[in-house]
Amino acid sequence: MKNITVVVHGATGIQGAPVVRKLLAAGHRVRAAVRNTSASGLHPNAEPVFADFSAPESLAEAYAGADAVVVQLPLVFAAHAVLHAEAVLSALKSSGVPRVVFNTGGVVATEPVGVPFVDARVLLAAELPGTVEVATVIAPALTYMENLAAPWSAPRVVSGEIAYPLPAELPVPWVALDDLGAAIAELSTAPAPPMLQIVSGPQVLTGEQVATELAAALGREVRWSTIDPGEYEQMLAPRLGAEAAAGIAAAYTPPPQDAPPAPAPDPAVVKVGTTTLRDWAMRQSWHRP
Repeated sequence: MKNITVVVHGATGIQGAPVVRKLLAAGHRVRAAVRNTSASGLHPNAEPVFADFSAPESLAEAYAGADAVVVQLPLVFAAHAVLHAEAVLSALKSSGVPRVVFNTGGVVATEPVGVPFVDARVLLAAELPGTVEVATVIAPALTYMENLAAPWSAPRVVSGEIAYPLPAELPVPWVALDDLGAAIAELSTAPAPPMLQIVSGPQVLTGEQVATELAAALGREVRWSTIDPGEYEQMLAPRLGAEAAAGIAAAYTPPPQDAPPAPAPDPAVVKVGTTTLRDWAMRQSWHRP
């Protein structure tokens, strides 16, 4: 596909910034959809445009004339999260954008569950195919490497403990956000992208294996500690606020013991990234003096 104009929501965030970099590196034009057009973190080669999920008209103006939009909904757990999804759909219809890539930011739910954060994503994923000509929903296979180096996790990792609310024995295909960004950029311009793309890391690692990889990168002993969602919420709250911390932690609540296991994704929709956990960890600031 020729060089195109892509609107990217969350362009200054940890998930959006890699998408912007990948698109610009490929020669495409990027509009950074932000509420503050003078915010720090904007890529110098991206065009900042005002866009507020609470104002559908601002979204329509930001999308006008664009070839594609990358949608990443904010971390909102209150009832108005669903209104954000509705605003996006309204703006897409009125602007006539032909292509959308929707990054769910987490495992895709298949139906509403009564939680606005989840239901907003279910609504958007369900309605996009009938709203634009080409729609793709993209999600991680499970969770991101960047969670291990986030401000609430990194100090404990440096001190020798990975505190995470997943069982130590669970095999996890940790995904690097650079790999997710590359996949989104590719889907934004591919001639015939799939309707669903699951991004997986190149390794499937248990907690002990994660600890081994980080120990090798940091040059010190590191152990895995499984914590409950409540403790993880306490780790998140000082950085993200009580509402977001509670919402994120709730996503790690184990399913009932009698619940059927979640089906494995169709291999045909899985894209395997190239970034190993050790290579990713070596690039993080924690291994520098």
